[in-house]
Amino acid sequence: MTSSHRRQAASASILSLLLATLAPACGDSGTSSTGGTGGSGGTTGGTTTGGTAGSTGGATGGTGGAAQAPEAQDILSTDIALDLGNLTGAAKVVAWPTKATGQVTLEVGGLTVSEVLVEGAAADYMVDQGMAAIHVTDGTKPATIDIKYSFQEKGDTFDGWMPSSGVTFLWPYFCSNLFPCDSHPDDGAVFTMSVTGYDPGLTAVYPTTTTSDAPSYMPAVAVGDFIKQDLGKTTAGTSISSWFFAGQEADAAAGTANLKAVFDFYEKTYGPYSFGKETGSVSAKWGPGAFGGMEHHPYVHVAFEDFGNEEVHAHEAAHGWYGDGVRIACWEDFMLSEGTVTYMAAHSLERVGGPNLWPSYVDSLDLICTGQDVNTVALPDTCNAIDLLNDPLWSLVPYIKGACFYEDVADVIGQDALDGALSEFYAAHVGGAAHMQDMIDLVKTKATQAQQATIDTLVTEWLRTEACPANYATRCSTHQNP
Repeated sequence: MTSSHRRQAASASILSLLLATLAPACGDSGTSSTGGTGGSGGTTGGTTTGGTAGSTGGATGGTGGAAQAPEAQDILSTDIALDLGNLTGAAKVVAWPTKATGQVTLEVGGLTVSEVLVEGAAADYMVDQGMAAIHVTDGTKPATIDIKYSFQEKGDTFDGWMPSSGVTFLWPYFCSNLFPCDSHPDDGAVFTMSVTGYDPGLTAVYPTTTTSDAPSYMPAVAVGDFIKQDLGKTTAGTSISSWFFAGQEADAAAGTANLKAVFDFYEKTYGPYSFGKETGSVSAKWGPGAFGGMEHHPYVHVAFEDFGNEEVHAHEAAHGWYGDGVRIACWEDFMLSEGTVTYMAAHSLERVGGPNLWPSYVDSLDLICTGQDVNTVALPDTCNAIDLLNDPLWSLVPYIKGACFYEDVADVIGQDALDGALSEFYAAHVGGAAHMQDMIDLVKTKATQAQQATIDTLVTEWLRTEACPANYATRCSTHQNP
């Protein structure tokens, strides 16, 4: 999600506010599909299917290996087939069961389950309090589980399929309103998708495969009367596009003016993009007052009202490396996703000749530090002990304090050294989950002993203390050359 936040009331019980926010790909991520199945009787339009999906995580390195079973459950892949007209779905989940119980447990709270098969046979399962416990007869290998279900339309609650907006929205833990899943942020799986049941005169934009492990909130669908603009290919051959509505041509040109150059910078600086050979931004009609974007790689969603904002496009693109490419281990590691990409957006646009984002970051920082907006500790020392949407961490703090922390670190060790650390960390963790403390530890290996002590101070000042550092505005906007 982006740092150009606005608050919006959505559902008091579900979403109290919307902060509007080195493995090469195994194959293409797929393209948009024009036309579709109109309810149960339309004509299916063509969808380009990507290459073979393979899990980068899990104990087997695939779905059929003979490696030792892990102790904990591990979802390897999820194939999702959605019929938006009939509000039905079918999911094929491949997962290692929990070794101690011989079960795979999936969240199905927003679904009505009609059938569960394990290896093609009727399964022994129980649904209780939104969780489906499915017994697996052979716990020595990953199980293939087929689930048929129905789901519900959502209004403006930002927690599932919203037909009035033409988009799905699952962040942070609403995946079970669309498919069986594990919403813990460290869980990753390869997702494949097919979508039918929409107006055949419209275009559905969704990935036919994510190509590598992704968090459960990343798969998404957008349906609309889109205009597609090809923006060219990066040096690595990744095609960059945008999808927008008639009348948005000027906004699209402004907002994506440097998107290809930014993406090229990310690939050259931080490593190969892991979610296929096509990516881009899709205009999302979330409604009045909703700004920012959502990291639905490879086709990120950018609010209709913010489509002309370069920061949002650069920020959401950066989530292909952090937040999606490298998942967070705990919700308290939110800064590893948002603070990192907020810094990356400003740094990349600065390098490619785009707008200077630091003054707007300082404006947001000033609101935080003067008590006009929420202030809190940016990096709590617990793990999944908070409900993110009902915790002060769900604020500008991890975005802006996080970006300023990185900027201060760059002043200590140099921007190139920091870029090297971000690249090395990505290479080590892409397709997996990590803690922000892991990043801090790696960054310190790029510093001298004296610089390490300074970085420890920066961690205390920016991340572990609620009060803002002295001279916070100057420190967050002035580049130094160590």
